[in-house]
Amino acid sequence: MEKTEKYIDCKKEDVIRRVPDCLWCDWLERAPEEDRADETFMKKIVLLRGECLKFAPDSLRSDRNVILKVVKNCPSAFVYASGELQNDRKFVKQAVNQNAEVIKYVSDHLKNDKGIALLAVRKDGGNLAFLSEKMQNDADVIEASLGGNLYNLRYAPEKVRDNKEIAVRALSKHGQLLEFVSERLRADGDAVTAAVGSSWNALGFASEDLRDDRDTVLAAERHNGYALQFASDRLKDDKEIVLTAIETYEGNVLCYASERLRDDKETVLAAVRRSEYPIGSASVRLRHDPDVIRAVLDAFPGQFENLPEDVQEDLDVILFGLESVVKHLPDPDNYSFFEDSTSEYYADYDQAAVDFLDILESIPREVLREDSELNDRVCRLAVEMDNAYYEGEYPYQDVSCRIVSMVGDLYEEKDIPLRPVLKEKLYALRKKESEKKKQSTCISISGTDFFIKTSICMKGLSAGRSRRKTERSGKESICSRTADLLKTVCCHSSRISFTLSRDFTTTANSGKTTFTRSISIRRMKRSARGCHRK
Repeated sequence: MEKTEKYIDCKKEDVIRRVPDCLWCDWLERAPEEDRADETFMKKIVLLRGECLKFAPDSLRSDRNVILKVVKNCPSAFVYASGELQNDRKFVKQAVNQNAEVIKYVSDHLKNDKGIALLAVRKDGGNLAFLSEKMQNDADVIEASLGGNLYNLRYAPEKVRDNKEIAVRALSKHGQLLEFVSERLRADGDAVTAAVGSSWNALGFASEDLRDDRDTVLAAERHNGYALQFASDRLKDDKEIVLTAIETYEGNVLCYASERLRDDKETVLAAVRRSEYPIGSASVRLRHDPDVIRAVLDAFPGQFENLPEDVQEDLDVILFGLESVVKHLPDPDNYSFFEDSTSEYYADYDQAAVDFLDILESIPREVLREDSELNDRVCRLAVEMDNAYYEGEYPYQDVSCRIVSMVGDLYEEKDIPLRPVLKEKLYALRKKESEKKKQSTCISISGTDFFIKTSICMKGLSAGRSRRKTERSGKESICSRTADLLKTVCCHSSRISFTLSRDFTTTANSGKTTFTRSISIRRMKRSARGCHRK
């Protein structure tokens, strides 16, 4: 009050400049009538401080444009608009469209207008709470209030959340809303069926009785078998229910089945043929069952590492795993490294090679050394896999990155003799690579200097692990090649100096990558006769 007294004698020309806007209403309350009747002055005031519309002349409170500008920032000022405007349906819709909060201050009979109600809740679903009881129970208004926010239903009155007609309409589109409907509707078959029909995880909010209902659980599982986790213990022991879940979900749903069904061979076989991971959820007995093991490796050879340790030592299982890796390679006639794999399991050859070597390492060294028949079979599989790799223009053309070379390195590390079939393959590949290296090496003479440029071309290079391995292989090959060249040059001239670039130049074009390394050599004396072009 003391602050107001301080400005009470302030002239209207100085109000906006000198008086704090929070005190304008107090100043206007005591201002002379002629000041409040000044339309130009009051228009400036109300546009800056909407609450001051209370003291504005009737002409301003009846001005549609002024009111719309005022309520944009101050919706509560709508109550000071003229009675004619407050009862004008068209104008009220304009005001609500300008600022949805105006609905709080609209007259009761217009809060019952469906057009205005729909506009208000579409702007802000929370405005449902300010509508008439009739509109709060209107199915169209409820649905509109959900809008982009699925959880606006929780703001609705309890009576609305217990309305079956509204609930079924909302749940058929947004099943997660089952969490917010009344407890009575969470136990209603029609409401829950509508919910799980649009969202399988809505089953988790259903009543215990409905989670024990076969039809309700099956309806959820047809969308996603993972819904099995919400079923009752009785239904988790129902074979039809569990098999339906397995058929409609590629992950591991076997872990939610009863202990009895996890020891049922038919159920476990269906699970391991559908997904990579269920073998760990099967009973101990079935994890050692030969049919189950072969089914796992036949569909997903990469799961060899998840088999029991004693099973991984079985030579028959190991050989079947190796054969399965080769079987699952992409079709050479249709495979493109830059497109999706045609294989049902392997996305690229790189992962197949990793799995092949991992399984191969499970064979004890002594067994491979002593059992020549087994050794020969493994080497033939490696050659067969290598042939499938490189029937077309595929990655890892460098010998050191090919599967036969990797197997050869593993044999050398474990001191295991190579079988002729693998020896011959490696010899042929290395000979071919050697000839290719010579063709890609250039030595040129300029004055007293040599310039040696070595390069290697890798085809079908891609990103990720394949790129790193290919780059490493290309660089290692260049290092080896430049060392050989330097020895050759030194034989022709004993006094030379050379500079070896540490950097590799990488050029990518049309799926091919060329690695290049340069050497500058300066002759220290005039003896260039031995040097020649190649």
